[in-house]
Amino acid sequence: MLVDNLRPKLITDRFKQISLGIILLCSLIACQASLISIQEISVKKIGKTVLLTGKVVHLAPLIDQTAYQIEDATGKVWVVTSQTPPKLNQLISIKGKINYQSLPFAKQELGDFYVVELEQLEPTKRDRQ
Repeated sequence: MLVDNLRPKLITDRFKQISLGIILLCSLIACQASLISIQEISVKKIGKTVLLTGKVVHLAPLIDQTAYQIEDATGKVWVVTSQTPPKLNQLISIKGKINYQSLPFAKQELGDFYVVELEQLEPTKRDRQ
């Protein structure tokens, strides 16, 4: 009789473990960064982590950070980093989070997107070509 009472609890506990594992796996998959072109940066992607590859075309030192602009075949975007900045004309791949800085001026919105660098990655062979 004691064994009969334990069996439903064991099944319920096992089901909870499997469910939790599935939820965690789905969460990890959803959090992965996707490779996008600069042209694909949009309002829908604000706050998302993405992978970008491009050539460094401008550098701008800031007080505690550095900003650099990367360019791919589709456009340009500024990247802010607190890490060691890349070199001018360097091909770089980064993982970063997309943000938007609003700049209202004379009843116009002059704001723009920028990326906060989370990590510099090694460019793949395909990126170097």
